[in-house]
Amino acid sequence: MAMLVFGCVLTVMTAWFVTSSVREVLWLRGVRRTGRQLTGEVIDNEARRRSTYGGYLLYPVVRYQLDGKQHSATVRNWQGKVELGAGLPLLVDPSDPYSPAVADRDSLGRGLFISLGMFAVALLLTYWGWQSR
Repeated sequence: MAMLVFGCVLTVMTAWFVTSSVREVLWLRGVRRTGRQLTGEVIDNEARRRSTYGGYLLYPVVRYQLDGKQHSATVRNWQGKVELGAGLPLLVDPSDPYSPAVADRDSLGRGLFISLGMFAVALLLTYWGWQSR
């Protein structure tokens, strides 16, 4: 019974990860289709606390110009420290200028692949727990 409960909880958690990954991959595809490519200057590294197991993740904050207006925003698809003053190739959707993406970074596809693998393992654990109850 404990294995069934563990499998169900793990399946729900990994289903959330899969849903989140699919949403981000679809967002990035849309930005690649309609976004403008430009270069942003890294002005800061924003530290966000990890909610589940402590520690922090760093996200670069960039400054860029779009349609003659200057914007500053946190890059959505990059984790890690980037040297201040460095230039990052960005994709920015003109309808949502405060959600830039790094143009040559495709870690979202890997995240989706990993989360699908975790989901398959969770389903197998749930099935095994169901059969052994």
